[in-house]
Parts: sequence; C-alpha cells; structure tokens
Amino acid sequence: MAVAEHRFRVMASEATVLVAGAPATDASEQLLRHLEQVWSRFIPDSDVSVLNRTPGVPVRVDPATVTLVETMVEARRLTEGAFDPTLLRPLLDLGYVGSIDDPAKRTSLPAGPMSPTASIRPSLDDLVVDRERCLVLLPPGLAIDPGGIGKGLAADLAVRSLLDAGATAALVSIGGDLSAAGEIPGGWNIEVERPDAVDPTLDTAVVCVLSIDRGGVATSSTLSRRWMHHGHEVHHLVDPLDRGQSRTDLHAVTVAAGTGWLAEAHATAALLAGSGAVLDHFRRNELSGLAFTSDGRVVASDDLVGCAA
Repeated sequence: MAVAEHRFRVMASEATVLVAGAPATDASEQLLRHLEQVWSRFIPDSDVSVLNRTPGVPVRVDPATVTLVETMVEARRLTEGAFDPTLLRPLLDLGYVGSIDDPAKRTSLPAGPMSPTASIRPSLDDLVVDRERCLVLLPPGLAIDPGGIGKGLAADLAVRSLLDAGATAALVSIGGDLSAAGEIPGGWNIEVERPDAVDPTLDTAVVCVLSIDRGGVATSSTLSRRWMHHGHEVHHLVDPLDRGQSRTDLHAVTVAAGTGWLAEAHATAALLAGSGAVLDHFRRNELSGLAFTSDGRVVASDDLVGCAA
C-alpha cells in the first residue's frame, strides 16, 4: 500500500504525516498550524494566552480549545493529579519563558498572588467550560500550559481529519508524540530509542520496536527541554506536589495508549513516579511502556520485558 509522507516544523517540533489511501497531506499541516496559533502560550493573541491573562473572565475560544481544556481536565483525572497542566507559573520561575524556536516570543502572566486567598490554590476543578457557546473561564490564579498534551491531542485531531477526508490509514507525529488510526497491512512500526544515545542514527540506539495499528505513543523526558537558569542546568518537568523541579531518577518514559493525548499524560505521570513506582503505574493503568533510568537501566511493562533485556 502506497504511503504519502509530509514533513514540516510546528509547535517547536519536527512533524511527520504519513497517509495511506489519500495523497494530500497539506490540510493536516494547515490544521496543526491553526492549533498552534490558538494553543501556544508563546503567541500573545492565542486562546491560551488570552485565558491566562484574563482570569475570572469568560473568554470565547476556538472549538478546538474547548476540546483541549476538557482533555486537560480528563487527563488530570485519569492520572490522579500526576499530570497537571496548571504548573505554568513554577515553570516560568525556572526560566522557561521564551520559545525554543524563537526566544523573542515570551510568555507573560498577570502579576499578583496565586489566588485571592493565600491558603487556597485554584485547580482545574474550578475551571468553567460552556461548550455550546465556546466559552472558557479560568479562576484567578490559574494558568494553563498545553505542553506535551497539546501535541498529543493535535496529532489525534489531525489523524481524525485525514480519515474523515478519505484516508484509509494515517499516522501523525509531532516531536515524537504520535497518533495513528485506520487499516494498514502490518500496522505501523515505532522505534523507541535510548534518550541518552550518543548517536541516535546507530542501530544500538533502538531499544524496542512497537507495532501498532491505532492509538498513541508518547515520550516524556527530562533531557529534551533543558536550559541554564541562575547558573544551573534545569529541565521542564515540574512536580505537582511541591511545584518545584522534579527529582525523578528517570530520564525518559515512553508509553503506548488508546490516544496520543492519553499516552502523553501517562508518560508524564510515569516519569514523575520514578523507577520505584513506574512499573506499578504501567500495571495499574494497563499500559505498555518503557522507562529509562539515570543509571542506564530499562524498566519495561510486562508485555515489553524483552526490550529491557
């Protein structure tokens, strides 16, 4: 079966679109660029930026942004709070203010306390969504950051749009977070590489090959987003418990799940769990996954134990 391929850069990541049964892939690029325009915290007039700057005020947003916000709420519920997209303020405190692609694009939030009452911290439970009128209200003190779940959900939406347009199968990857659906002989083979490989082009960098026909695969890592802050190298993973930089002993976690956004949420939650609890996270949530420790070990879910040998 012929597969058309299209590559481009979006959401500060390399994107790949693979389509079977329909040659055109330009429409998916247009969709992903639109989602970046309404979801990026680095674009001043995006829905996310406007929401973050106007807490307590209902904001009319793109229908896709309503889907994003509802997906964030569901991801937090399914991971029992381990995935938390409201950690933007501590992330900014760590210095992640400018876009990786264009440092001139910077995130700004209103000054002031986290909440009207110092002892009360707002959460996604306080968020108000009116899907019918496409209105979203963030409570004062709350700021959201689509981050990885935005890429996973964007890949899901792009795949769905390709199938709706007549494709028999499609795979969309944004920065390695991917979604796939449809019917393709043999499925899609997804290579999982060591996050600390010196030369990822070598065969030895590939630890496992996942074969999927539908669903999502996502990787969360403390190595992929790093920068210097006050003389120290820091990463983007914030612990929702103490709102400080995570001290996990894992370098990366790759998870396969039913959708791209769910794989991303669980990859983040599993990474935060650390090597001592990551296997339990895989089992409790019935996930296929691989975790890479800082000392070079690979911890695998029961169905992927051969990859950890």
